[in-house]
Amino acid sequence: MKIKSQNLYIFMLYGMLFAYMAGPMLASLAGIPRIDNPLSMVFVFGTLLIAFFENKRFNGTVAFMLLSLTVMAAWASMHFFISSLATSNYADLTFFITVPCFFYLLQSILLHHPNRLQFIRRLLLVMILLICVPPVFELLLGIQFVRGDEIITLESGIIKGLFFNPNNLGTTALCFAPAVMFFFNLQSNSNKDIVTGWLLFLLLGFIIIISASRTATMLYVLLFLGTLMYRGNALVTLVAVFLVAIGVYSIPTQWVKEFLLSLYGNPFLENISSRLYLFLFDLESDNSVSYRQEIYNFFWNNPPFLITGYGPKNFQEYFGGNLSGSLGFNNPHSFIIELYLGFGIVSLLAFIAYVLAYTVALIAARLNNRQRFFGLFCMVIFLVGGFIPSSILRLPFIWLPCMLILLDTVYRATPARAPQYTYQPYSVSRR
Repeated sequence: MKIKSQNLYIFMLYGMLFAYMAGPMLASLAGIPRIDNPLSMVFVFGTLLIAFFENKRFNGTVAFMLLSLTVMAAWASMHFFISSLATSNYADLTFFITVPCFFYLLQSILLHHPNRLQFIRRLLLVMILLICVPPVFELLLGIQFVRGDEIITLESGIIKGLFFNPNNLGTTALCFAPAVMFFFNLQSNSNKDIVTGWLLFLLLGFIIIISASRTATMLYVLLFLGTLMYRGNALVTLVAVFLVAIGVYSIPTQWVKEFLLSLYGNPFLENISSRLYLFLFDLESDNSVSYRQEIYNFFWNNPPFLITGYGPKNFQEYFGGNLSGSLGFNNPHSFIIELYLGFGIVSLLAFIAYVLAYTVALIAARLNNRQRFFGLFCMVIFLVGGFIPSSILRLPFIWLPCMLILLDTVYRATPARAPQYTYQPYSVSRR
């Protein structure tokens, strides 16, 4: 019996995404062992098997980006053999090497899908619901879906949904926000598309705010202002922002302090107001900011030359004795630093090649200015988002928005530009 490749690829894609999103919840609430850990390796080997049997003719841009991601992950995977990995580090590395697999499956699906835009919108809708609905239930019903650090709990006023900490939640929501505008609003066929896009975009904004991530909130505000400006309201938006800025600046500082302090007492509001208070009035006392500065300053002043790196989250040899705490030994709070220290120069250069190829592809593509802005800003958000959580190795799905934008941009011209491609459903008989 023949198995239609499209259905197989889509099943694998959604199955892996559901495993990543639901795995921690099932482990916390039902005591089920983490399903995402073993399924990651099944996903990787399954994708390699598909790639072995499938026709391997690619668009040039897609082929280069796939090669970059593959080199980045393959070089990192050497640590399965050359490093002694703890269980958690093994999971970190396993999650990370699924990134090129997601790209390969997405390009295979979108290359042949009869309605690419519809598929992308459905995928985004599913992911956004998985990101946004659990935190809302958590807030309204007081149900905590994932248990981990005793400090990061609902009783402390921290909302994190299906994630282990609020920074992961805020970063994931932020990365998907520009993709929503790109695929719903900028490619709308009806008012329904526009309304749906705005509702999803605002819902993501709400999640970002309640995550209390200051960097994510600032980036979302910039994205929101850019959205208003590119709707043909540039002058009105600039005037409105200017007037609001004057109004906010004219408010006495003491009033703002008293208002933020008045929110103390409610754990949820206190978590948001305390972080905002530190950011506005007492940044030097913010341990999170000062510790990150220690990490970044030491790395900037003492860059090592690494071929294979130290392995995932194994940086004590490098940072030991140079930081005020030990958190940076595992989590340097920067994906670029973590990528280089963990996996060396080859993985870092491959990642840089991926980013450059994406940027060049969007600049050269026949997009209007609004689409190009949101496409490029999506990559900016991804790069800056790598500095928000402690690590993004276990967040392979935040790579999806940029992948979808790139593949949609490239394959729009496929009927006219792509080489002849005979699509044959995958079947056991083809072996």
